Amino acid sequence: MARSIVDIKNMGDALRNTGYKNIESAVSEIIDNSVEAEAKNIFIILDEKINPISGRKLVSEVAFLDNGVGMDTNILEGCLGIGSTTRQARKGMGRFGVGLPQASLYACPEVEVYSWQNGIDNCQKVFLDINMVKEGAQTELEDPVRCTIPEKYAGFVKYKTLVDEIDFSNSGTLVIWKNCDRIQPKTRGPLVERLEFALGQKFRYFISQKLCSMRIICLENQENAIDIYANDPLFLLPNNYVLGNADHPGKAYIKKSGDEFEPYFEPYGADKGEVLVPVKYRDKQGNIAESSVIVRFSIVKAKFYDETAIKKGLNPGNTEFGKNYASKMEGISVVRANREIDFRKFDFYDNLNEPQHRWWGCEILFMPELDEAFGVANNKQYVELKRIEAEDIDPDEDVQPMWCQLKSVVSNTIKEMYKRNETTRSKTRTTEDTQTATVTIINDVENDTTEDVPSATKEAKENTPKEELINKGKEALVEQGFEKPTDEEATVYINNSVNFQYSKMGRFGPAFDYSFQLGSAIITINTEHELYTALLSKIYSNEEVKTTFELFLASFVKAVDETHYQSEENDKLVAMWNVKLKKYIMEQLNPRKQ
Repeated sequence: MARSIVDIKNMGDALRNTGYKNIESAVSEIIDNSVEAEAKNIFIILDEKINPISGRKLVSEVAFLDNGVGMDTNILEGCLGIGSTTRQARKGMGRFGVGLPQASLYACPEVEVYSWQNGIDNCQKVFLDINMVKEGAQTELEDPVRCTIPEKYAGFVKYKTLVDEIDFSNSGTLVIWKNCDRIQPKTRGPLVERLEFALGQKFRYFISQKLCSMRIICLENQENAIDIYANDPLFLLPNNYVLGNADHPGKAYIKKSGDEFEPYFEPYGADKGEVLVPVKYRDKQGNIAESSVIVRFSIVKAKFYDETAIKKGLNPGNTEFGKNYASKMEGISVVRANREIDFRKFDFYDNLNEPQHRWWGCEILFMPELDEAFGVANNKQYVELKRIEAEDIDPDEDVQPMWCQLKSVVSNTIKEMYKRNETTRSKTRTTEDTQTATVTIINDVENDTTEDVPSATKEAKENTPKEELINKGKEALVEQGFEKPTDEEATVYINNSVNFQYSKMGRFGPAFDYSFQLGSAIITINTEHELYTALLSKIYSNEEVKTTFELFLASFVKAVDETHYQSEENDKLVAMWNVKLKKYIMEQLNPRKQ
């Protein structure tokens, strides 16, 4: 007696073990479909219920709403078929087309799909309920039926906030995961954090190029919706989730924009850090074909990593950026058709807990024609890139494994970047760094002055032994990050009419301070004062503006220097000025309510 090849009633549990790594990967499969459907906006909507046992609110339902092209009846009726596909062409992120049922069953036993074209009034629905399948109540996928979307999601069809308006009514798709029982983490806060980080990384190029936007919304707390930012493991994108400020190296600035913020890393090597690697592969007919793989490299900027930025004895990995971001992004990103599908070491380098490996980036980009060569899984969870020992390589084989074709470029460049970081970390400042445009201008003006005006700096030079001044100059340079300054370097420093240094003096300290004891006017700007954090840090990216402000401040301090005969009155004046400046800036930043 003939039997069915698959006993579907007893396959329920097996169908749910779909091999996804985590919830982020399953969610990404649904978003793949939205991006492939050319959706400009994608909402991930979370619904919570109180767990009767624990009394905690847990995410029980996840909905995905997009304004892509939608599905016609033919495509919709097959979209939940196990093992079926509507895509064969190797274009874009698609091709496999099996992700919707697989990803859905990973998270929940029941999934509903609504889709519409030419207006939401044409909405149709299909569903798959694995519990009904196990009971024999659902033996086939029913034909799509005309319906409306559930009421709790209807309010998102024409979505309005104070700043934007998004229309899903013309065409789109709504996927609902019902009775979710395998979501980890189960609570909204940690789940949103995980999704925001992972989706920003996987879809970074679509987001950064504004091909689509993604938003996470909680039904009960819609005003706190989260827009997903590009999260680049190479730290190169100018609109990245986390950026840096060279005036505060080590600090991580989240979702910021403006001239004062910039990527932490820069391209490594020629051609913007990109290497085009010609590769061979076998096409679907078994013929040898040729293609190219782009390998992109990045490395931390010296101003965020050397000992000028992170002082000697301090570990860059212990900074806010090092702990929370660089450490999480150590590895190699594999990107297929602009979508990241894997992120690991892939045996291209050995890491014996060496922190320098956190401070470079590597990305391997290829198009879908190389899927078999890379061993891409049909759920786009991973690629097959692993070490192959020399004795296992067949020299007579016309097409070598992809790992072997890429190893030389990837491994050798990683070694170069590792050594570069070791060298960069050991670099310290030289006294040439003190001879800024500001200092040069002031020296030229003051040295050209024929009038011999008494001043506190001249008095210090006349009354302090030269050797003592030089030693104090060395001490000042060491405090600023200069390693082992010589007598000659210290002499150059104290002979400058003015020297600037930037230092933390506390939020409640003065905006700036000055000293004349070295025979040079040493002006220290407080990098924790509101004058710096609210203004200077935002305009200092323009060197001319920075020089102009320093000249403005130096002219005031030099006037104080040359009226040292009334030093007590000057000190009172500067102290009063600091107090008023603090009050005025605080009023600007936090205006009182009228």
